[in-house]
Amino acid sequence: MVFTTTLFLSRSVDFRLEFAHYKQESTPLNQQLIEKVYSSDSQFSLAITGGGTSAIASLFGVAGASATLLEATVPYHSAALGRFVSASSPQGCNTHTARAMAMAAYMSARNIRPENNVIGVGCTAAIATNRARKGTDRCHIAVQAAGFTTIYDIDLNREDDRKHQEAICRNAIIAAMACAVNVSIEPADIGIRTRHIDAEKPWVDLLAGDIDSTSTTANSCVFPGAFNPIHDGHRGMISSARDMLSQDVTLELSIRNVDKPPLDFLTMSERCTDEFELVFSNAPTFVEKSAIFPDSAFVVGLDTIVRIDEPRYYGSETARNKALETMAGRGARFLVFGRQTGESFNTLADVSLSKTLKDMCTAVTEEQFRHDISSSEIRSR
Repeated sequence: MVFTTTLFLSRSVDFRLEFAHYKQESTPLNQQLIEKVYSSDSQFSLAITGGGTSAIASLFGVAGASATLLEATVPYHSAALGRFVSASSPQGCNTHTARAMAMAAYMSARNIRPENNVIGVGCTAAIATNRARKGTDRCHIAVQAAGFTTIYDIDLNREDDRKHQEAICRNAIIAAMACAVNVSIEPADIGIRTRHIDAEKPWVDLLAGDIDSTSTTANSCVFPGAFNPIHDGHRGMISSARDMLSQDVTLELSIRNVDKPPLDFLTMSERCTDEFELVFSNAPTFVEKSAIFPDSAFVVGLDTIVRIDEPRYYGSETARNKALETMAGRGARFLVFGRQTGESFNTLADVSLSKTLKDMCTAVTEEQFRHDISSSEIRSR
């Protein structure tokens, strides 16, 4: 089995990829492919839920597994999957869940074998079932390595039975592992939507923890956020901050969130914008941000400044006070924009903050700026 086009591209690209349509009994072909994977110097951590779990048995059934497979996890229940990817909300069967699973698997592999060439594979699949289910039968696979992210999205035929769909998922997982270590694969006849990105060196260094941010200049005004997506509210806040502070605004996106897998390289590329300067960081908390961006003004919403002041995010009030004093000592300041809460629009004047934090804040009044839509609302629509 070979791919009809090269996977390892210099930038993220959408293209059609043809995978082999194995018969349900394809053990000899799979064994040959697995043996080639095992001959590489890479080691894998797998996380599979829904369909495709038979790939684990196929992999462990071939000699050499102990040298190549670090672990295989099946977070089958929704709560188990949420715990695996550190998410409190239910995770759907989609490419984003597969990416999060692959990144969690990669980070686990890196913790086990930090000196080795490790790769994380995530798969979530909705295959034929005897219960009612919304949506199509489908399989999503993601592969995460130190320098690249690859995803495979497969639309399964609902006329195929569960055994046949399971075989397709199993074979696709093994094929994806082979491609990750540059093993060529024979011709194919199943269409798969594929995206791949080789990360820029600063992104690679950031994920490895070798640098704290991709910024190369001083940033005196920083707007942290997820920017998923960037919208007119963000644009208005940037414009207002520029006018009020007479400074350019740099967008900052931490690839790490507390207790969550880092963002993968495809997600990072999707968040980039030509409109504004954007830097990525390894700073999920404002204490960490204040170290990377000293003497900076941070553009934040009212909900963010309230969270910064809550002791529960620090473990105790004493720890909160120490963190705020550290931020103040690093010259951190906050330009605080109001936010719609229920039926009312609230600003800094409507909340009570600890003195240390309040002294670092400058309020933006409703007359100066108001916008009532958020990124989460846009995504939900």
